[in-house]
Amino acid sequence: MRAVVTGVLALLTAGVIALVNSWISTRAGIDENLRDQRLAAYPELWKATGAVPRWPRTEPTRDQLEQLHESYRTWYYSKGGLFMSESARARYGDVQELLDAVLQHKSPDTSGPLTATAYTDLMLTTSALRTAMTQDLDTRRRRSVLQRWQRTRWHRKAAVDAQARIKRTAASTSPFEPR
Repeated sequence: MRAVVTGVLALLTAGVIALVNSWISTRAGIDENLRDQRLAAYPELWKATGAVPRWPRTEPTRDQLEQLHESYRTWYYSKGGLFMSESARARYGDVQELLDAVLQHKSPDTSGPLTATAYTDLMLTTSALRTAMTQDLDTRRRRSVLQRWQRTRWHRKAAVDAQARIKRTAASTSPFEPR
């Protein structure tokens, strides 16, 4: 009787281990395929985010920001939105919401460059999107349990910071310098 029970437990254990190994192998294949898809799609968005770099600062016009807003939307629906992680998608949404808040201001004073505060807000929010893309591709560091926890905390803070920037921009008189 003991031998039968031991045999059945061994068989069940082997079956569970085989299922777990199969799941891990399948998941690794999906992750690698997804990474390849992201690697094909993300460079175009990365390049577009260069419109508001940290160094050297640029002076994007309202028309350029409208084109940027539209180009992000086109990229999202035609190339890369399908492949974004939940975190990268959230940071993309932050950028689009902030651009929308900037572009909602339609007074005659919107023909000049962005104010220093509005530029910094847009630059930081766009930088968070780039960081999320590098995390999706694991181009900076490999993941560990600790790093996943740190990323989760970072994304929570990035979301809170972005919402504060969006609210500040929406409530401002104008994010543009008068000409």
